[in-house]
Amino acid sequence: MARVQEITEACFVNIATTLIQAFAALCLKTKKKKKKNARSYIVSIVVGTIRDLLVEEAKFLSGVTNEVQELSRELIRMQCFLRDADTRDHKDKTVENFLREIKKLSYRAEDIVETFAVQGKALHNIGLEIANVKTDISNLITSLQTYDIKAAGKGDQSSSGAFDEDQRWARQTYAHEVEEYFVGMEEDIKKLVSYVVGDDETHHRPIVSVWGMGGLGKTTIARKVYKHGDVRRRFDRFAWVCITQQAQIKGILQDILIQFFPEKKEEVNDMDDRVLVGEIYRVQRDNRTRGSKILLMTRTKEVAEIGLVYELRCMNDEESWELLRKIAFSRKSVEGFKVEPDLEAVGIKMVRKCGGLPLAISVLGGMLKDNGSLRDWKTVSKSIDLYLSKGEGNEEGSDGGAVAQVLSLSYNVLPYHLKPCFLYLSNFREDENIDVEQLYLLWIAEGMIISENRKNGETLLDVAERYLNELSQRCMVQVEVNDFSTFRRFESCHLHDVMREFCLKKGREEEFIGVIDVCGVEKPSLDSFSLINKTAYRLVIHASDNVEAPVNPDSLVEDYKQLRSLAIRYSDDGISGMRIIWPMGIVNYRDFKSLRVLNFEAYEFWSIKLPEGLEKLIHLRLLSFKSCLLDELPPSIVTLPFLQTLDLRVKYGIKLPNILGKMKRLMYLYLPDFVEESKEKVQLNGLSELEILEGSIKSSAYEIAHLHVLLTNLRSLKASVADNESLCAIIDHLIKNGKNLQETSLTIRDSVSFSSEHQGSTDNSALLRKVLGCGNLHILIFHKVKISQFPPYDDDNFLQSLVQLKLRGTEIDEDSMETLGKLPQLRSLLLLPGSYMGKELICHELGFPRLEKLWLVELPNLCCWRVDKGGWLIFLVW
Repeated sequence: MARVQEITEACFVNIATTLIQAFAALCLKTKKKKKKNARSYIVSIVVGTIRDLLVEEAKFLSGVTNEVQELSRELIRMQCFLRDADTRDHKDKTVENFLREIKKLSYRAEDIVETFAVQGKALHNIGLEIANVKTDISNLITSLQTYDIKAAGKGDQSSSGAFDEDQRWARQTYAHEVEEYFVGMEEDIKKLVSYVVGDDETHHRPIVSVWGMGGLGKTTIARKVYKHGDVRRRFDRFAWVCITQQAQIKGILQDILIQFFPEKKEEVNDMDDRVLVGEIYRVQRDNRTRGSKILLMTRTKEVAEIGLVYELRCMNDEESWELLRKIAFSRKSVEGFKVEPDLEAVGIKMVRKCGGLPLAISVLGGMLKDNGSLRDWKTVSKSIDLYLSKGEGNEEGSDGGAVAQVLSLSYNVLPYHLKPCFLYLSNFREDENIDVEQLYLLWIAEGMIISENRKNGETLLDVAERYLNELSQRCMVQVEVNDFSTFRRFESCHLHDVMREFCLKKGREEEFIGVIDVCGVEKPSLDSFSLINKTAYRLVIHASDNVEAPVNPDSLVEDYKQLRSLAIRYSDDGISGMRIIWPMGIVNYRDFKSLRVLNFEAYEFWSIKLPEGLEKLIHLRLLSFKSCLLDELPPSIVTLPFLQTLDLRVKYGIKLPNILGKMKRLMYLYLPDFVEESKEKVQLNGLSELEILEGSIKSSAYEIAHLHVLLTNLRSLKASVADNESLCAIIDHLIKNGKNLQETSLTIRDSVSFSSEHQGSTDNSALLRKVLGCGNLHILIFHKVKISQFPPYDDDNFLQSLVQLKLRGTEIDEDSMETLGKLPQLRSLLLLPGSYMGKELICHELGFPRLEKLWLVELPNLCCWRVDKGGWLIFLVW
């Protein structure tokens, strides 16, 4: 058998070498063409995935060490060809077709390598696949030679500078520094604030409309007005909603009411249409004495004219240059800093071509950030001239032509590794706040984040966050900083609406993704999807409860046999009223054998139980059922050999077989809130590669006695516990393995008791001291657990790392503020309903040295709040 393995591995080396010749041949189509080929990243992803796989599996391949090392060297050499390919133009249709074939062969080669790693004994089938790929590659090389396309020689060098650019961005520090640069709109804000708060001329106009083209800064200005102190003092309740083309009236009204009355969320969600409209009318009537206002942002003049129209102007040359200067020299913009006259002249020339549009100027600044070379600025300026002369990125009749041209240029100068990451953002809906952890896991599952890019002890998640930071630095995506996380810099991200339109367009052009959106469509027909590119390798279906009939995804995905990623997402909160029939076609290994990502979100499956067959998707990296209604997880998924991410955060509960401990490659595991108890507990032993564990951990459902021994590689632990035994196990893990954890969050719920009378003679008050003695806890939440009083602060480890503390239903009846005030890292304290029963709160001198936010919500007994001299400055929500 060892000899057979050696022969088969030699075949893989042969395939890789032949593929390299084909890839290299594409690098030298002509001498004249220099524009970047945006799709070479696909081959790069495949190369990285194959290399990672062979390095991981090498220890299992006896007698083929030399062959594996040779293949690794060839793969590294291929990277040089790929970077050179990024400087070539492939608009020629013949070369486009060759590139498409190369892409298909790349993915086939990856599938073959992985299939052999899993099913090495099925040598007949593997041998047939190898023969087919080799034949196709040979035919392709013959065709390339016919069209005078030759392989790159050793002396050929790329002058693109892509690698240097990559390194320059990689060296930059994180932009917590990411700030919203604001220039030349102070007068606009002043006027709009006066219109909103209402003076003698405008108080009778309930709607103020900000009108202007895309990229003009409407949303930025509106946010400034929305958060303005005068506006906050003028009104009692606030709501911010985004109305997309697929928006539904009921959903918008519900969103507004929930923001007005967050404590009534469940009641609002259950309202029918008539009650909902009546409630909105009641709110409007009750606020008539103070005069409710609506601030509306729109590109459409007819829409704007329903209110007082405020037309937003474009920036003048001086303001445009000031914005570019602030962004491009963000790390040098100190008082007294001046830009060299020659550089300023080039900069002013460039911003004039941006038409005074802040978005275009911001993206241009992102390209030039912290690069003060006159030569580089002139190069970018010439590129803009070239785009303008060719009309590239400029749709006929579009007022935002300058934006389109700058966006197109900014995409083409992205380093090869950032292009697929950017295009992946089209997976999400308009105005969606994208959870960055979910985004990182999708990037990783798709092979966009590879092991070779790690450095200085980084994990793949660290690399992914670095990539998002680079995109943010280049103003390609907007990020929200996570103020209270010690693990992740960013909390969410989103695309400007114009940037998203560009991202979708580019994704379609490059056959990267197909997006089917049936939100707002009452009776979607298959004919309406006929224009979707059937050659895309990724497909996302967005739907909502407006669809009347059951939807069978088989009818939508049947033409996508090459899919590597399938996402079916319900886009509103809660469970869809529409039922989704499980797409039986995707478990047909013959048709969907390349699937890497299977992502369901907020769906109620037609049969509740998933069919057998998921185990056939052997290449699957990510499987998610977040917020779905799912009764049982099939035990057959234990055989998925490459699964890294498993998200079981379903709605309500799920029956979970004892398989998790056998899924050796799991790195990111999200557990459900409730697991149906069975005779056999779910074992977590064997998950030696697990980095993230999040969810509800219950001793009656999981075997958790020795977590600190079983999960030695854990970096992030977000646990919710509802019994003392589970809490003891988690605390034990935090104490014994705490130094390896970079993020810890603990929610203690309902059935946990800290009373000495509870559970016989056990002194559970000591358990509270043990919890508070965890020096590596970052977020601590008590939910409806009676504490009565926090013990005195008398331990060096007493919550030394705690950043956020949230209390609800704790019924504290004595003032514990002196104890809490000594927590050295505490920045957020939330006292929610039922948390404090006393009449007086005292903040002692020098207490809360780092507190930034204090919430006091529905504390009816509280009469007096005393802050001693030397107290703290905070953001208070009452």
